[in-house]
Amino acid sequence: MSTKQEALKVIRDCVGSDAVTYNTTLAELFEEYETDMVNLVDSLESEFGVELYDELLEDVETVGELCQAVVRAIREAESEEVDL
Repeated sequence: MSTKQEALKVIRDCVGSDAVTYNTTLAELFEEYETDMVNLVDSLESEFGVELYDELLEDVETVGELCQAVVRAIREAESEEVDL
């Protein structure tokens, strides 16, 4: 399973629905399920051991974009470890 797929699974688990897809907008997600961005970000950060800082999240509008932000955060963290 790819990191993007794993992130989608975490989001689905967080909201309790397999109906969430990469194309689901965050507005739809927050409206339909009792969750918010803070809850999702906390869950993703905890699961993947990364920090999803504001610059990664500022243009995120869909679940797919949020999953891709997790992938970018992991790559950046790995890149920083190599530089040490």
